[in-house]
Amino acid sequence: MTILLHDVQYLLQIPVEGRLMSRTSAQLDHPEVGLCALLGMNSEQLSGRSEALGFGSKGKWYEKGGFLAEMASRYLQVNGTHVTEAQSYLLLMSGSTLFVDKSRDRVRPVVNLFLDELEEIDQYSWASGTLAWLYRCLGQASRAGARGVAGCLTLLQCWIYEYFSGFRPSHFEPPVVGPDEAWASRWNGQPATGSVADPSVRLAFYRRALDSLTPSDVCWTPFHQRPHQAVRRSLYTGVIRFAEIGEFYDPARCLRQFGYRQMVPPPPSRPQRADRPEAPGGYVIRIPESFDAAWDALLSHMVHIDMYSQPWRRYPYETTVDYLDWFVAHSHCRVLQDDGDADRLVDSAAVRFDH
Repeated sequence: MTILLHDVQYLLQIPVEGRLMSRTSAQLDHPEVGLCALLGMNSEQLSGRSEALGFGSKGKWYEKGGFLAEMASRYLQVNGTHVTEAQSYLLLMSGSTLFVDKSRDRVRPVVNLFLDELEEIDQYSWASGTLAWLYRCLGQASRAGARGVAGCLTLLQCWIYEYFSGFRPSHFEPPVVGPDEAWASRWNGQPATGSVADPSVRLAFYRRALDSLTPSDVCWTPFHQRPHQAVRRSLYTGVIRFAEIGEFYDPARCLRQFGYRQMVPPPPSRPQRADRPEAPGGYVIRIPESFDAAWDALLSHMVHIDMYSQPWRRYPYETTVDYLDWFVAHSHCRVLQDDGDADRLVDSAAVRFDH
C-alpha cells in the first residue's frame, strides 16, 4: 500500500492534472533570485547584510536554504503590489502546508518558482508535486539516523485515518463531506486521544499494533469503489516531481486500492543514482529528466487495469495465488523482530489500543 494520486485528490482537493512541477538545473541553482524579484530587494537586503526599505531593521530573510515567508508577507502588505502580496501569501500557505520542511518557520525557496506567474498556477499538477515531496521525506525519515519527518503530514495522517479505522481517534465519528470538499476536513476538531506516557513504550505499542493488522482491518477503497474512474491519472506509471526531486510512482503494486485483485507487479524502475545511507543528509535519488516525458503520454504509461487484473469477487483484499509468496520473499512483513522484547514492554504497561 501507499498514498496514490487519487488519495491526494480526495483528501486535499488539489489538482492532479496539469504539468509536472519540474524545473531545470539552471533554474534551481539560484532560487533566491526569484525571491529578490518578489520582494523588490537586492541580495544584500535578502541576506540581512543591509536594511530592507521601510522595514525598520535588518533581517535575515533567506538563510540555510529557507525563506521567512511570513515576514515577507507582512513586508509586502506595506511595500508590495496586489500581485506580489498575493504571491507571497501563496508562498507562505503552500510552503507551510504542502511542502513543509523541518525548519519550522522557513519555506523552501523553490516553491516560489511555481508562483512567479500567477496566471499559470492552475496549470501545474500540485497533487503530484505534493506527493513527490512526501515520498522523498518518508524515504529520508526511514533512515536509522533520522530524527523527524517533513512533508505534507496532514495528507499522511488523514490517509492513515481513512484506510486504517483502528488508528482513528476514539469515540469520534467523522462527518460526511460534500462532493467538492476535501476529505481531510472530516478530521477537523477531532478530540484528543489517550496515549502512553513513556515514548519508548508508545513506539513499541504502535509497532505491535501495525504487526497485528490483518487485511480485513484495512478499508481498501475508502473514497470510491473504482477511484481511477474519477481520477484516471492515478493509474499513471512513471516519475512524479517537485523541483529537483523525482520519485517513481507505481500503482501496479497497489491494485487493491483500485478495487482489483493484487498480482505480482513487474520489477521496479531503477534510478540513475541512488544513495540511501543511515544518515538522511546523504539520501540521494537521481532520475534523468528524460523520464518526465511519460507524464504527457498517459495512454502509453499507465496501468490498463481491466486488461492487467480483475475486480475482486469475494473480498476487497484478494490476491492471485502466487502473490503472497512473492510478497513474503521481497518485503519486510513485520515491523518488530521476533525476540519478544517489545511485546513484554507493552504488556507490562497494561495499555490498550483505542478503536
